[in-house]
Amino acid sequence: MGADNHLVTLGHRRIAFVTARFSPTTQALDAGRRETSVSLSLAAPDGLRFGVPPPRAVRLGGRLRHRAATLPRGRSKALFVHSDSEAIGMVERAPDRGLTVRGGLAVVSYDNEVAAASGPPLTAVRTQRRRLGSQAAETALARMVDPTKRPTHRLELWPTLVVRASCGGEERASSSSDG
Repeated sequence: MGADNHLVTLGHRRIAFVTARFSPTTQALDAGRRETSVSLSLAAPDGLRFGVPPPRAVRLGGRLRHRAATLPRGRSKALFVHSDSEAIGMVERAPDRGLTVRGGLAVVSYDNEVAAASGPPLTAVRTQRRRLGSQAAETALARMVDPTKRPTHRLELWPTLVVRASCGGEERASSSSDG
């Protein structure tokens, strides 16, 4: 996973994974993180995995307190957070746990929908949603034109990592081999 690789290059070996419990993407991200943790010889991800409850499950005040409580105190100074809104909440509540992004906490979000608008801007895994959609439409149209001669297609579009200030970097995009 590009996010973990980036955090490892910054010197982090214990990377907490904060998930949005309500997202269908969480399971795939978790599987990718487990695989990457083994390949990079990182600390076992089980003790570094935290879930944030669905937005409607907790009133705003309780949700923000839960975000702050989810931040690992002393166990990790690096977070991979799904999704941007959860990552922004973590950054906002980090001082409640004695942590700040400028003070050594590295945060990478998944989605890149609003990551650039955060203060500080979040390093993010940017998925290729639009490209995937256009490829699916092109394939569907081609099948409609010639349904018998079109082979089955499998398309994988690798996300990119956009490095921003939440990991101490200047904005740049880099390719990633997986989420």
